[in-house]
Amino acid sequence: MFFENLDYYILGEVVTVIVSVLLCYNVFASFSPYERRHRLFMYACVGCCLAAFFDIISVFTNTYHTQVSQGLSLFVSTMFYVFLLIVPVAMSGYALELAYAYREKTHPLYPLIWIIYIFYLIVLVVNIFTGIVFSTDAVKGYSYGPWKNITYILALFYMALIEIVICTHKKNMATRMFMSMILYPVIALLVLSFQFFFPKILLTGASSLAALLLAYMTIQSDMLEFDLITGLMTEHKLEKHVQLKTHSGVLYVFSIDNIQTIQNNMNASDLNTLLLFIGREFTKRFERRCYHISINRYAAIADTREDVEKYSAEIYEVIEKMNSDISAYKLPVPIDFYTVAVEYAKGNKSYNNVIDIVNSLLTKAKRSGRRNLLFCDESVLLDMERKRLIFQILKRELTFESHQYQVWYQPIYSVKENKFVYMEALSRLNGTELGDISPAEFVQVAETKGLIEKLGQVAFEKICKFIADNRNLVNAVSVNFSVYQMTNPNIVDLVLKTIAKFGLNPNNIIMEITESIFIDNYELVYKNMVELANAGVKFYLDDFGTGYSNLANVVKLPFSTVKMDRSLVLAMEESAKNVTLFRNLVSTFRDAELEILVEGIETQNQNYLVTKAGADYIQGYLYSRPLPPDQCLELLKLKK
Repeated sequence: MFFENLDYYILGEVVTVIVSVLLCYNVFASFSPYERRHRLFMYACVGCCLAAFFDIISVFTNTYHTQVSQGLSLFVSTMFYVFLLIVPVAMSGYALELAYAYREKTHPLYPLIWIIYIFYLIVLVVNIFTGIVFSTDAVKGYSYGPWKNITYILALFYMALIEIVICTHKKNMATRMFMSMILYPVIALLVLSFQFFFPKILLTGASSLAALLLAYMTIQSDMLEFDLITGLMTEHKLEKHVQLKTHSGVLYVFSIDNIQTIQNNMNASDLNTLLLFIGREFTKRFERRCYHISINRYAAIADTREDVEKYSAEIYEVIEKMNSDISAYKLPVPIDFYTVAVEYAKGNKSYNNVIDIVNSLLTKAKRSGRRNLLFCDESVLLDMERKRLIFQILKRELTFESHQYQVWYQPIYSVKENKFVYMEALSRLNGTELGDISPAEFVQVAETKGLIEKLGQVAFEKICKFIADNRNLVNAVSVNFSVYQMTNPNIVDLVLKTIAKFGLNPNNIIMEITESIFIDNYELVYKNMVELANAGVKFYLDDFGTGYSNLANVVKLPFSTVKMDRSLVLAMEESAKNVTLFRNLVSTFRDAELEILVEGIETQNQNYLVTKAGADYIQGYLYSRPLPPDQCLELLKLKK
């Protein structure tokens, strides 16, 4: 009887409260509250929940107005109006955040929507004393005032604002988000229009909830399967597409090689605009089968090779146009990119195999400097098979006892002492079923397949054993250490324990590292270097002159010697200016109490130039090629 006496049907609003409470919880759990647009969506959900709640309570207070205090009835109805407009206000702000995400400053419309809402709140306060919007009476109950439609007029204003903002800034957002925001006011009005024809059925809160649910489902769907920045599907969707494909297709991949440089020198909003622009160029051509699989890689699926060749040429022209006028696109540098394509057959279920081919193609394209589309051919497949075999050989041979994985040595000549004083250790993989495999090949395979640390550890043990067995001839050996080894938190213990295991002193070991190691791991590598240097290990800076080196770091870090790259030697042969530059470098390092080792010396002229420039040590084919351990020892005996 209690509910039967109500003047309105409230089931829709009850459902709205329950569902909106669940929606609020999920929004809070799913989205970052530190992003303003997510906070705005949260405000809209809370406003919807509270508006429906107070709408239900107001039905009871107005139905039983003779039994409820006028003050309570007025308060409940006022709260309903307060929260009812929160939803379109917050969603207007959400639309502005989507449309103007590239702006560094707040858009002028953003404070305006809240100013209007504050004016509306003032009207509601005035209404308490004047009844211009509504009034409650112990006898008459609830009745409308002359401004009864102000809430709906302002709601329509906000909805119109959403439509205008979204339509005029479509290019700044992903297509799915654009459609969701366009439909938001439409859904709300459709539900409200139902209430217009059936006024006894309350759907005010339900209209907001229906629109919010559409937006929420779109956002959640995008978070799972779509990249919100580019509007393209994620790699997970690409993997499912390839694995579930019922007919053959062609996978096209566009890779930005210098994305790190672009990212480091571009503000976030401009970078997002760039990524969205490229994503739109993909969707113009490949339509719905486009993917953003990493920060620097875009992918698309086509049915034929001819389609890929056509669309790739068009995308190539777009990027080249951007590169010809980088200031217009706010690019810090031209985009360095490579494009490859792989055909896959019906029933091919291995996505990983396809991606392995893509990676090999990109490596080949980068090595050749080829930007035009590179298709998978027989040579790529043969190269992949060779790398697979090298990986198997490495897994088998990376042991201390192996005779196929060897360490050779190249003596280092001291200009001052006129003899060989040190030697550099160099890994070799010889006598395998594939013959002798070059270090460039097997080291790359070890890096990509996760064997590089094991390779380094096995090599280090062999080197320590070699020094221990030949103490009378071998004073110290320099060993190349990779970024993978130097960023290992246990590297200090591993090195010192291995040295102690073979009864050596730390000063028998010279660790060669390139300065590129410090790019992303400066603090950790610096800490490890200092600990090892304090224990007695020496450090050489390898490959100075290849583009990474920073003089301030060279002086700050515990290096004893700088190893000049062969490219600087070749440059000296080209001009007297380069000779002067080299000598100035040597003088600078001498002032910092660093010694100079020059590598790659092959002719008497090169030897003369570096000797006159003041080099302390020389390494190169002119003095000796890398030799097996026994031959290197014989050379040391002859030159002793």
